[in-house]
Amino acid sequence: MKIAVASSDGETVDQHFGQASHYLIFQMGKGGLEFLELREKSKKPIYDHEYRWKRGLEILKDCRVVFCRRIGDEPRQKLQEFGIEVVESKKETITNAITGYLTSVIQEIKSNKQLEGEDAHNKD
Repeated sequence: MKIAVASSDGETVDQHFGQASHYLIFQMGKGGLEFLELREKSKKPIYDHEYRWKRGLEILKDCRVVFCRRIGDEPRQKLQEFGIEVVESKKETITNAITGYLTSVIQEIKSNKQLEGEDAHNKD
């Protein structure tokens, strides 16, 4: 699973999705979290606001989750249409943000399995 993070310093989730000049890409695998690459929106400054966030969509289509400080409604909706989950994070470390997210996903999966087990038990 690839995870994109909008970060100016490589340590904290501190950039607005549309204003970020680049995204850090991580891979979640069996060995844990691994940094893959830095993806730049453009080598030149981008002044058009709409183009900035649309360019972000283009370069993150292979990611499952995007972490950012803030994001507008339209870019959020477009990312979700591509099947990309958006996580707005308070200014916290990348590690803490991703760990917190993954912990909540695991808890949700466990909860759903328990509910499925209860449903199957109630049908008997």
